[in-house]
Formats: sequence, C-alpha cells, structure tokens
Amino acid sequence: MDNVVPFSIHRDWTEKIKSIRFGKRKLTIIDERGNVKNYMFITVENTKNKKFKVSGYTRYFYFEGLGKTRIETLDYHAKVIVSFLNYVFFEKYKVYRIRKITDLDIKHGNEYLRDLKDGRIGNDQKTRQTVEKVERVLNKFYRFLLKECKDMEFVQKEDVHVKVSYSKQYGNVKQKFKREQDIYNTLFQVDYSSITASPPERIKSISSFVFSELLTLCDIHYPQLKLALCLQAFAGLRRGEVCNVSQDKIQYSMYGLDIGWFSINLKEVTQLRTDGIITGGIKKRRIQPVHPVFLSMFQEIYNQHLKLIEHVKNPFGALFLNRYGEAMTSQDYENKFTRLVKLLIERLLNNGDFLSLSEANLLMSGRMNTHVLRHFFTQFISELEQTRSPVEIAYWRGDSSLETAIIYLSHHPLIDDKISFIQKKVYEDLSR
Repeated sequence: MDNVVPFSIHRDWTEKIKSIRFGKRKLTIIDERGNVKNYMFITVENTKNKKFKVSGYTRYFYFEGLGKTRIETLDYHAKVIVSFLNYVFFEKYKVYRIRKITDLDIKHGNEYLRDLKDGRIGNDQKTRQTVEKVERVLNKFYRFLLKECKDMEFVQKEDVHVKVSYSKQYGNVKQKFKREQDIYNTLFQVDYSSITASPPERIKSISSFVFSELLTLCDIHYPQLKLALCLQAFAGLRRGEVCNVSQDKIQYSMYGLDIGWFSINLKEVTQLRTDGIITGGIKKRRIQPVHPVFLSMFQEIYNQHLKLIEHVKNPFGALFLNRYGEAMTSQDYENKFTRLVKLLIERLLNNGDFLSLSEANLLMSGRMNTHVLRHFFTQFISELEQTRSPVEIAYWRGDSSLETAIIYLSHHPLIDDKISFIQKKVYEDLSR
C-alpha cells in the first residue's frame, strides 16, 4: 500500500461533491377548513440516493419581510439562490475552491450574472429585464448572508449600506448629523451594453373580433378553457384566481330563466388537488362579481362548462380540470393559452381577409398571455358611461389600489367596437 498515492485534498473533495447539489422544496399544509399554507425550503440533496436535508439558507425566506410574500415569489427567489449556490460551490469549484459561505466574494456574483447574461447558464442569452431581476435577488441574498454570518471575509456591510449626511435647521443654527439608512447599493457591476436580446412587446389589448375567434377555437381544441377565458374577460380574474375556483365558491341568483347576478368567492386559497400542488394564487382576497353587461353570454358558457365536467369525479369540486381529472394549475392554463394563440394566428392567416390579416400581424408583433383578457375586461367596462371613474374600475377589476386602475385606463385605446358590439358579436359566434 506504500505505492498508493492519496488524492489531493481538492480532488478528494471534488469526488465527494459529484452527487451533491442544492435544491428547493415546497411544503403545503392544509388546515381543517381546507385553507392552504405554503412554506419554501432550500435543501442539500444527494442526487444518487435522493436523500435531502433542509439547509440553513431557508432562513432567507423570513428576511426583510419575505415571510409575507406570495409563494410564487418565494419560489422564484429559491430558484435563483439554488442556481447561484450550485454555481459557486459545485459547478465552479475547480475555479473558486469555495467550501464555506464566508469565503463568498462579490466577484462570484458578478461572474454568475455575466454567465447568466451571456447564456452560459440556462443555454440562452437573457434579456436585461431578466438579469436585473436576478441581480435584485442576489443583492438581497448577500445582505441576508451579512446579517447571518458575522465572519464574511470578502463582503462587508459598507459595501451594501449607504451612509447619508443630513442637515437640519434649528432657527439660525444648522446642525449636521449622520445616520445609517436602509438604503442599499447594488453590489454588482453588470455590463448590460452587450445584451442584444430584448423581449417582444407585450400585447396589451385585443379586439372583440379576436376574442370571439379565441372562443371559437376553444370549442374546437380546448372546450374547458372557454369558461376560464370568460372569467378573465367578463369578471377580470387573474390567471391564478381562475384556477383557484371551485364549485362551492360560486354564488348566483336566477330571475326567471336568466342569471340576475353571479359572483366568485376569492377570499381564501384552497386545496384543489390530491397531490398537494397549488393550482393558483389570489392577489387580492375578495368577492368578485361578473359584470352585469356580460351575464347573458356568461350564463350560456357557464352552463356548457357544467355539462362538460358533470361526469368527472373531483373530490374538491374544482371547476377547471386537466385530462387526469385533477384541478388545472395556472401554469397548465398558461401553456394551453399559448398554444391557443398559435392556433389563433394560423386561423387568422388562413382566413385571408383584411381584418384577419391585420389582427394576425398585430399578434405576431408581440407576446400575448392570459393577462391580456384582464385588459380586455378593463377596456370594455371603461367604455360604459356608468364606469368612467377609476374607483369603479378598481372595484370591478379587483385591484388593491387606484393606481393600477389608472395605469390600465392610461393604456386604454379608443377602440370603436363598443360594449353593444362585443355582446352582439360574441353571442352570434356562440350561437353558430
């Protein structure tokens, strides 16, 4: 055994960490009333035997008010932090030789952001908006480390905090004093000038013609999405809120054969799946009504949808289901909507008339997601004489503040197809 040459300390460590990586986990707890609480964890995992343990970095999710943040935001933060930790501890170990977090340097963050920007992380070049968002998370993570680790060697509090000198006048005497503020500098220097990728402009409005074409395509390809689109377009629900709707959250009243009012209870996020996966979040807890002007069209689509799902046994009464009978998630909804938009563009191009080609060119010029349906809702209710006020717009949209409603109104184009037209046009399409 004398001729056996032992591994060097670094080679030995490299062998040990081959199967070790940081990961993220989410724990969902459901109380006796069906209310859901979510917790995010950063873990250390063995990729071979699948064992894991919770890492102390999980404390980050209770730093600077993150404990009150939506689970979707925490999930994004976890994704960035896990990617960064794997980068510095494992992927770049031969370069950095880092074994403990106190050896972390600002340059490691700079090089991570550089590689992310240039596409060496994630295999595609990122937009400036994406890199800036990651940079904000990394800044917060470094501040967390400064608070948690008292012996950070290469990052100091002075690198983060700004000390501001104030002057205050007391009669004829000007007194100067200094104090440290919770104002933070960015730690990193990213060369954004080299970024050539830019995201396509988001399409913020669609015409009634395009919306009616979407509903027609739903009948052909995604019948269960039709009501989902209408909840966004007729009641202003967000994507996650749509996927959080169950039958016991719906209330309505009939006046003869017609629905007099229809509302959705969005006061609580509830569990709608047996696997514990959260289908969607709620941004503002509220009771959300369908706007009266759309009720006649909505009633027909709602009844169609109930017939679609009447033979599907879902223990939670979820309104929107996937092919396995489980509640549809907001991401699944978004993915289906993206495919629906591609089908829409093909349909408009094949139509060949001037209006269809014009709308197809508009759709191809940008990106469109489900949020455009909330814009659609805002546009048309703002055309009504009785909803000119931003206060009323905010109410119907379920906004937390007037500022959001005012922003939407400021982007509202003066479209020539009024509410009466949209009602007539969509109803005609539904009746074909």
